[in-house]
Amino acid sequence: MAELTDWTCEYNGLVMGADDSAISIVSVDGLLSLPDIRSADLTLVQRHGLYPVDDYMNGRAITLTLEVYGSTREEFTAALLDIQSAFMPAQVEKPLRFLFPGVAADREAFVMARPRKRSAPLDLNFANMVCNVVVELFATSPYLVGSTPRTSWIYSLVTEAPTEGAKVPLSVPFDVKASDVADPGKLVTQYGSVPALPRIEIRDASNPTLYDDTTGDYFGISYVGSFTIDSAARTITDLNGNTLLGLIRDGSSWPEYGPGQHRLRLAHGDPYSLATAELTWQDKWV
Repeated sequence: MAELTDWTCEYNGLVMGADDSAISIVSVDGLLSLPDIRSADLTLVQRHGLYPVDDYMNGRAITLTLEVYGSTREEFTAALLDIQSAFMPAQVEKPLRFLFPGVAADREAFVMARPRKRSAPLDLNFANMVCNVVVELFATSPYLVGSTPRTSWIYSLVTEAPTEGAKVPLSVPFDVKASDVADPGKLVTQYGSVPALPRIEIRDASNPTLYDDTTGDYFGISYVGSFTIDSAARTITDLNGNTLLGLIRDGSSWPEYGPGQHRLRLAHGDPYSLATAELTWQDKWV
């Protein structure tokens, strides 16, 4: 997989916009545009307006305008052949990867799409080995997705176990020792414009609770051991695949993190042992 630089994109093995390439990017339309909206609003009978129901997003069309220039006839012909090969119709969806400053929070992202139209006029410019090629791709999913999955580790706070009985009178402050890796809270940034629904692997925990101190939401479960939370699928299972949905504590909200920073904190019932939570998600934009 080719490494992208600023103002380049790649589809089906073809890199466009590179400094040494015969294929330049003139414009890209459809990445920052909203996809078409499918509305379920209902017509009001003998009244003005509509009854509001949910809106849903359709797919999105992406239009690439490319300029092909060859310093030699062989280079020009080869570049046109590369475009024809990369943008073959009637294929399965493939990732259009891109790195455009300002788009997708300045991060490399992709959209799954397939070619639907291609235009390349043979005119006077073509006779001088210059051709503007317009390619329309269609993506059935409206989301732009970060190319690299995000991972963040959250650790519970660990205190030092007492080595001898308590002495009276007790002195203040008490001596509390944190482990080298334990952190009572971690600041996590969610770059996407779409709320993240992470997969969370919690290990070696006793009745743990994962707090989002930024929003005040939390997710707690009455269970000792290791388990997996799938926020998107709304499932929680132990290491053997058994469901633990019945053990979720009242007041819990499924972990969902909107755009911006969140201070996450993991607490569990054994202050002398380390519990961990590994969060994995991919940023998404619309």
